[in-house]
Amino acid sequence: MRHQVEESAELGAGVDEVWKLVGDFTGLIEAMGVPVESSGQGIGQTRKIPFGAEPTVERLEELDDQAHRVVYSIVEAPLPVRDYRSTMQLSPAGEGRTRLDWTGTFEVAPGASEEDTVGVVRAIYQGGIGFLQSRFGS
Repeated sequence: MRHQVEESAELGAGVDEVWKLVGDFTGLIEAMGVPVESSGQGIGQTRKIPFGAEPTVERLEELDDQAHRVVYSIVEAPLPVRDYRSTMQLSPAGEGRTRLDWTGTFEVAPGASEEDTVGVVRAIYQGGIGFLQSRFGS
């Protein structure tokens, strides 16, 4: 069964300013104070994020500077998900403000708790949004 998690928020800065950070595939994670290893350039680039005992490896699938959209997938992770795809979409929300829509779709690995897995993904998105709001205002 396919699951979808959606989180949205407004940020207190213009789209172009927020995009400088959100559109930087490795820079966003580094700005959160997390070391990240990057491999490659552009579409297909991967980032390795050391969370817990096993790192998470994500791959850049789409980067659209015009539409202010970044899409990435999970290649490896301790999180029990399969076919994970996440989209961060920015859009104007009035003068000097940005709306972030962050959506993920995935299947929960066999034997894992659907409720717990969905909750972890939601918490990751909420944590990322909290970081962005602390940086740009809400």
